Amino acid sequence: MKKIKLIFLIILAFTVLGKEIKPVEKITLQKAIKIALENSPYLKAVEHEKNASKTMEKEAKGYRLPQVNLNEIVMRTNNPMETFALSLSQENFSLMDLMMNDPNHPSPINDCITQLQVVQPLYMGGKIKHGIKAGEKMAKAGEEKYRRAKQEVIFKTKTAYLNVLLARKYVELMNRVVKTVEAHVKQAQAYYDTGFIMEADLLQAKVFLADVKQKKITAENNYKLAKAYFNNVIGVNQDREFEFVNDFKYVDKDYNIEKLLEEAIQERPDYKELSLKVDAAEHNIFIEKSEYKPRLFLIGELNYHDNQFLGTDGDSFKIMAVAKFNIFNGFKTKNRVLRAEEKYRSYSKYLKQMREGIYLQVKQAYYKFLEAKKRYKVAVIAEKQAKENLKLREERYKKGVEKTTDLLDADTQYLQASTQKLQALFDYLKAEENLKFMTGKIDREEIK
Repeated sequence: MKKIKLIFLIILAFTVLGKEIKPVEKITLQKAIKIALENSPYLKAVEHEKNASKTMEKEAKGYRLPQVNLNEIVMRTNNPMETFALSLSQENFSLMDLMMNDPNHPSPINDCITQLQVVQPLYMGGKIKHGIKAGEKMAKAGEEKYRRAKQEVIFKTKTAYLNVLLARKYVELMNRVVKTVEAHVKQAQAYYDTGFIMEADLLQAKVFLADVKQKKITAENNYKLAKAYFNNVIGVNQDREFEFVNDFKYVDKDYNIEKLLEEAIQERPDYKELSLKVDAAEHNIFIEKSEYKPRLFLIGELNYHDNQFLGTDGDSFKIMAVAKFNIFNGFKTKNRVLRAEEKYRSYSKYLKQMREGIYLQVKQAYYKFLEAKKRYKVAVIAEKQAKENLKLREERYKKGVEKTTDLLDADTQYLQASTQKLQALFDYLKAEENLKFMTGKIDREEIK
């Protein structure tokens, strides 16, 4: 029975532990970007805007097609002219009824008119042509805005992914440093036990170890926070655990600032979006000016008159060519044209300002990239020197010709140099991604 109980407890323990252990998913940068693009509420909102902008072009093209209206008119009147005409239209006119009633004071008549009307625009003063062109520009502008939104999501995902890797690397560095300092404290303890060093030296080493352990705790916490922020960026629950597969290393790259500035104007989707809106605003001026020109329609009507609702006793048709010309409408057209012209000028100024702003953004990103590149190269040399200095101090300390404080200083210098190298590496990687983002070329293959 005891064996059975023991087996049962073991099974129960594994069952409970199994429920508590959360599965860890392997995630590459490509997979992270895919998840982020699928889950981003911001991207979905911009996609709806893009779909809405496409309807402008379709709506404008619809003005070329005939308009078909079905009207049902119900009326009752005793107007002499109308009662006579409506009786004829209903095809129930009678001379006897006319002679028996006073033509000047006829009895009221009920008339239900079922009317099918087709209106075909023939000429609208250029309104349809420019409306279609403006709609095309706005549809393309919506697509460029969506593309830029995708780039933003990719950039944020890449940055968050790099931040997680940086935090993880820093935890690994602190683990190594703690082990190194623990070995130094152990050596100091041995020296103290033999009376070779003073108690103050040992205490100083222990205090330094405690400080390094605190930094390790901070590093571990920052790693957790980086992973939590990453989950938030790609739009998944905080309880999902990932194993970050990708790793990055320094690759020396060079860029030409003049070429980058030129490419930014050619590639930036937000600049293209505003350029298209400027073109659409120019077409809107012609749309409003079309009110100054005559408009020509072809209208066909099929009418049914009856004294009952939806009746079809009296039928007739009518075909008309109608020309309309706006002589005066209270200066409404004039003010609409002025408003359209001012909007065009406004968008044009914004476009010029954006152009200069993009130049500034690219230059800032480029010089930050160069700074990170130089810092990394210096940090590599500094870490190498700090590591050699630490080894030298360790050997001298073992031989008893080095102070404990000097060894701890070497530990501090190595920790600082390694930290700076690690930070410089990821600053370089993030600066490069930022440069791609500012030029509108952040991994074009990933946003198709």
